[in-house]
Amino acid sequence: MKKSENLVKAIGNNVKSSPRKIGLVLDHIRGKKVDIAIRDLSFARQRIASEVKKVLKSAVANAENNFQYDIDNLYI
Repeated sequence: MKKSENLVKAIGNNVKSSPRKIGLVLDHIRGKKVDIAIRDLSFARQRIASEVKKVLKSAVANAENNFQYDIDNLYI
């Protein structure tokens, strides 16, 4: 996996959870392809996984619409 200079952001405001709990979910999906990460978040038992999935889908939409990136080549 090659690190690139391109960065796409999406920020989730007003998420009611501790950073430690969100960090556990993010550590689970870090380094994976986007479609696999969304699938993993769909089946995760943590309540915060649905909020993380919303933010991830927003970042994918930003990458596709604003920067014309190919969705199949996106990594987290």
